[in-house]
Amino acid sequence: MIRALGLSAALLLLAGCASPVVTRIDAAVPAPLPARSSFAVVTPPGDTTLAHRQAIDMVSAALTQRGWTMAGSAPEAGDHLLFVTLSDRPATAALQAGDDAGKASAVIGPAPDRKTTKGCARRDHRLAIRLTDRVTGADVYSGSAAEYHCKAALDESLPHLVAAALDGLDGSPGQRMVERAGVR
Repeated sequence: MIRALGLSAALLLLAGCASPVVTRIDAAVPAPLPARSSFAVVTPPGDTTLAHRQAIDMVSAALTQRGWTMAGSAPEAGDHLLFVTLSDRPATAALQAGDDAGKASAVIGPAPDRKTTKGCARRDHRLAIRLTDRVTGADVYSGSAAEYHCKAALDESLPHLVAAALDGLDGSPGQRMVERAGVR
């Protein structure tokens, strides 16, 4: 009897394991990537959250590891401007970009479906990165990564989002989905 109770308790614990997390990645390189050069971080006006500051620091560090040089904080510093956006929103709401009239709009953060989530989806964590040529204003790279989560906090998914959003910088642009183990 005691053995049966122990086995039942173990099965209940195993049943609580999280399903895989699906990372949705979209990377674009509109023109041939320039040789690694310098970048300056563009910070949004007003106060930024701790998570957003962490995201900017993590993206800057990852670019530096890939051979880019972080320029000073002067307005004219750097050959490229780095924009980093971060969001944590309810997963039931789709995120759409476009003009006010709904023309030329695109869904950039869809609501979950069976393909993009393997379990419950309460929150959508999304990181977007854009590198822009300072002189011409042309985008040289844009990458985004997003994940639906049931249990994980934004700071737990941030390292995965940074790595995924920068993945296309090494020559693999396009849209794809990858899976990893979820939080238990």
